Amino acid sequence: MISENSPWTMSHPIETSPLPGSPGQKRRSRGFTLLEILIALAILTIAFASIITVSANQSVNVAYLRDKTLAHWLAMNQMTELQINNQWPSTGKQQGDAEMGLHKWHWVRTITKTPDERVRQIEIAIYRERGAEQAVTRLVSFLSQPI
Repeated sequence: MISENSPWTMSHPIETSPLPGSPGQKRRSRGFTLLEILIALAILTIAFASIITVSANQSVNVAYLRDKTLAHWLAMNQMTELQINNQWPSTGKQQGDAEMGLHKWHWVRTITKTPDERVRQIEIAIYRERGAEQAVTRLVSFLSQPI
């Protein structure tokens, strides 16, 4: 038999906490309110909208820089051809088409006299297509008379 002083008996009652929702417990919510969720969604929406705008601008800039680079290389190629021909170019305008970067470009080369009779100014304008109003790039250079 178990005596009153034995370790197997309980001399103190067990404390139990009230069940959730019982009248003895203060009700305390641990989740987010609807207003907090709506504010968080609004912040996320603004952030995602700005990310999408930046990405769209970035893709437009990449295409612009690619075209600008290819057009500049084409203009430099045109100038190099004049330099390696080792011929004195006549003044006036010339135009033509060339392919660079899987795209057909239109170029216009304008050769003018300078105050020095042994130097010519060469302006090369590169257009996306024949008849375009605005050049993608312009290269102005000078060519000396071959010796």
